[in-house]
Amino acid sequence: MPIRNMVLTGLFAALLSISSQIYIPIGPVPHTLQLIFVLLAGIMLGSRWGSASVAVWISLGVFGLPVFAQGKAGAAVLFGPTGGFLVGFMICAWLVGRLTEGKQIRYIRTLFIMLGSLALVYLIGLAGFMASFTYFLHKPMTWEKAAALSVLPFMPFDIVKAVCAAYLGVRIRNVLDRAGLRIGQ
Repeated sequence: MPIRNMVLTGLFAALLSISSQIYIPIGPVPHTLQLIFVLLAGIMLGSRWGSASVAVWISLGVFGLPVFAQGKAGAAVLFGPTGGFLVGFMICAWLVGRLTEGKQIRYIRTLFIMLGSLALVYLIGLAGFMASFTYFLHKPMTWEKAAALSVLPFMPFDIVKAVCAAYLGVRIRNVLDRAGLRIGQ
């Protein structure tokens, strides 16, 4: 394991922790900046190290550090309304990394990869949101109501975040590639 990859994994876990504290409370799922760093972790660190950075961040929160949105911590967060989104973030970082690894990346292709990965986050997050309300809060709801609460309010902002992450990720990674400093592979 190269030390540089481990340090960058920790750095992205720290960036995720910080971005989690910048939030706008909108219903049971707050609006945060986490998605930008999840997407950047995937494109910058690759599938293995990008998903590892998200896993480190989740582990820190599960073990009690207040790194989740609104300063939350503990294993109970994984079973709450946002738990599915946290798992989806890890898969998203892996998928973005996997689909961009070892390739010359272009903005439009990368943006579509990120938007597709975002759709997967929504699907996993929506399932977790519904399971939380049904099994733990004993308040079952329809797919439409769950989507209206946990997905639809976030789509415009998340698309903007994906556009920004794709632009920044492609620019930074292409500069690092030209300099011979490929990271995370």
